[in-house]
Amino acid sequence: MNVKPSNTSGSRGVSLGIRLILFILLIIAIKLIKKRRKCGCPPPIGSTQGFNVKNSTKTITLTLTTASGDLEKPPPPLNTPLPPGSTADFEVTSKAGHTTRANIKYTGTAANGTPITVSFTLVNSGGVLTGVDNLASTGPVKVNAETTSGNALITISDS
Repeated sequence: MNVKPSNTSGSRGVSLGIRLILFILLIIAIKLIKKRRKCGCPPPIGSTQGFNVKNSTKTITLTLTTASGDLEKPPPPLNTPLPPGSTADFEVTSKAGHTTRANIKYTGTAANGTPITVSFTLVNSGGVLTGVDNLASTGPVKVNAETTSGNALITISDS
């Protein structure tokens, strides 16, 4: 009696096909997970981007005279002092796909009576990129803005 093994190529083909499909789906899932980790995705609705303003002068106390635009509610109160060595935090709202801005202005008086004005615009591009525009100062101070890793620092110092 001659017994031939049955042809199982059909079942092996389906099994191999299923394995191939599962492998492709695994590759796609891994790529999606990696992409999500690196994503510069906009922040959740209602979140903010922080900006720090540091008074590095030796003797000049600055006073907040303007805080307008897309600031977290409630914005910092006007006439809030910024003494030497202190830092103020401004939170600009984030809107996916939109650029939000806030206008900030500080004033003060130097020891010799010279008036001081420092003004700038905080820029939040959808929570992904931050920056500082329209940086200006009058009087014996200089102002510098640095943005690193999405964090912005505005430093006011003696000139």
